[in-house]
Amino acid sequence: MDLQNAVVEGVIAVLVIGWIMYRQTRWQVLDGTRMWRGPIILGVVGVVQAKSAFAGQGIGTVAIALLVLSAVLSVGVGAAMGRLSQLRWADGHWEARTGWIGSLLWLVLLAVRIGVDVLAHLAGAEVVASLGVILLIVAVNRAARTLVLARRAEQAQLIAAH
Repeated sequence: MDLQNAVVEGVIAVLVIGWIMYRQTRWQVLDGTRMWRGPIILGVVGVVQAKSAFAGQGIGTVAIALLVLSAVLSVGVGAAMGRLSQLRWADGHWEARTGWIGSLLWLVLLAVRIGVDVLAHLAGAEVVASLGVILLIVAVNRAARTLVLARRAEQAQLIAAH
C-alpha cells in the first residue's frame, strides 16, 4: 500500500468513526431495521474491500492472530457501548443514545487499532491494516452494540408491560 492510499483510507476511517460518534450522542429511535442497517452496510463494504486486499496474498498466523484480537476487542467495546447506552420511552417508542462515555470507548478502540496496524506492518501482515478489515471491525462493533441494545430494549419492554 502506498502512502496516498494509506492517507485516503485513514481519512475514510476517521470520517466513519466521527460520524458514528456524533450519532451516538443523539437520541435515536430503536427500530430493528435502522439499527442493523449500519453494521450490514459497513460489513458488506468491508468484505468487498477486504477481498481485494486479500487477493493474491496469503494470510499468515500473525495476520490471523491480529484479526482475531481486533474482532474480540471490537465485540467487547461494542457490548460495553450497548450496556452504557441510555434508554428512554418517548412518543410511543424506545430511543437510545450511547453518549460521550460510550463515544470515548471509540478512542480506546482506535488506539488499539493503531497499535494492531503498527504490529501488522512490522510483522509483514499489512493486509490487517486494510480499509476493508477496518470497516469489518467497525461493523462487528456496531453489531455487538446493536445486539446488546436490542436485548435491553426487549427486557425494558417486558418490564414496562407488567
